[in-house]
Amino acid sequence: MICFLALLMETVLCRKLKEIGSTFSYAEILEDLTEIRAVEITVEGKRFLARTEMMGNAYDAFKALKIRPPDLLKEIAY
Repeated sequence: MICFLALLMETVLCRKLKEIGSTFSYAEILEDLTEIRAVEITVEGKRFLARTEMMGNAYDAFKALKIRPPDLLKEIAY
């Protein structure tokens, strides 16, 4: 079942990437997406989640799927 869902997700993303005119392959996009990291930090008693900058072609995945990328910094509620 998991393999089918992975194939379905790959197919949908590839189609959406073509729709926006992206020339990058699924493998290139996936490689750049795997580089995004999130780190929890605490500043003056407040907890935040910080993510790394998106490198390479990672933004194309969000653009193709019409979803907003995660915030660079977001406060975590207790």
